[in-house]
Amino acid sequence: MYSTTHSHHLSLHEESILKNIKPEHKILLTFFIVISIAFSDVESLFQITSHILIVFSIVFISKIPLKTYLKRLTIDIPFILFALFLPFLSSENNDVIYTFAGIEIFRTGLMDMFAILFKATLGLTMGIVLTAVTTNIEIIYGLQKLKFPQIIIAIMSFTIRYIDVFIDEFKRVKISMRSRGYKEKGLKTLFPLAYASGAMLIRGYERGERVYLSMLSRGFNGSIELKERKYNNSIILIFLTLVSVIILILDKYL
Repeated sequence: MYSTTHSHHLSLHEESILKNIKPEHKILLTFFIVISIAFSDVESLFQITSHILIVFSIVFISKIPLKTYLKRLTIDIPFILFALFLPFLSSENNDVIYTFAGIEIFRTGLMDMFAILFKATLGLTMGIVLTAVTTNIEIIYGLQKLKFPQIIIAIMSFTIRYIDVFIDEFKRVKISMRSRGYKEKGLKTLFPLAYASGAMLIRGYERGERVYLSMLSRGFNGSIELKERKYNNSIILIFLTLVSVIILILDKYL
């Protein structure tokens, strides 16, 4: 059985009340909050304000350092760059609200921009929180408890376990290439790196097959078990999730 202390580069070691919650509960509650954000109306100031307060309250109780949070939030940059062009491109019935130097700004585009910035940023923030307070193995274990398809769980498990192996091996390959005079200058020098990456993929496939057959011969049945551990209940997280869902329902139907 695998210990729940198994960590990875995304999981933080800071103690928070979210750290000791059952992983399946964290995944499920995160899912409900993200869904309520995805279906929220960006024209409703009440929904926007409420969900921002809820999400950043969760960030606060997760005790993620601000620097770490902002660094991981850089994944959101492509969405931000895409959204910034929408006010000039997206229109419905030519709904121009402002013209500057011959450039038209459309109301539909502005609303689309706000929707992407709001939903993508808050959704990504919830993902950052989940991975910061839950290890990789616990996430897989939680998905298993939620009855996800076994083949998906197995693929995720092997991917997580061997991604660090491939990274280390790729570093050794680069060191070996540099010792033989390889220098990264210009696009032409990327071809040897591409060939090395292709060779690593083939070797990785062969290695994965050998490891899988070896695990089967030792009784692996596709399920992951964690050592017994006492989990806590987070009334705060449950409450914030319920508030998020109720806000969406009330604003939609009342």
